[in-house]
Amino acid sequence: MRNTLIAIALSMICSHAVAEKLYKWVDENGVTQFSQQPPASDQYERMNVTAPPKLGSNMAPAAPAAPSESDTQNGETDAAAKKAEREQQAQREAQCAKLREDLTTLENNPRLGRTNDAGEMERIGEEERQAMIAKAREDLATYCN
Repeated sequence: MRNTLIAIALSMICSHAVAEKLYKWVDENGVTQFSQQPPASDQYERMNVTAPPKLGSNMAPAAPAAPSESDTQNGETDAAAKKAEREQQAQREAQCAKLREDLTTLENNPRLGRTNDAGEMERIGEEERQAMIAKAREDLATYCN
């Protein structure tokens, strides 16, 4: 139980990471490279990295970013767009699996707790637990079916 709470707390802390831009390209030796700075060549793909949603938050689908003219000129192709769409679908499936796991935890553990802002452990009441279960079920029905 304690390990679960620690894992939840760490995931909440990590979810506050700032979105970063990454650039992906293949160098002259045929090796795929990743960097936060664009390469000197014009052949690269810009990748947007975002943090996962918080536990119990809305899992609203991310709006696909419209490619700008510079992206199109820098090698953005239909294949890259399809690959990004597949990656987004895989990320959504992972989020749905995590949401199902969280729902199972909420349903099977009537005595849940969390650490408040003062650093003290407090028990989650039954009404709040039921509200969290309802929210998780609603998110599953809306975004994962």
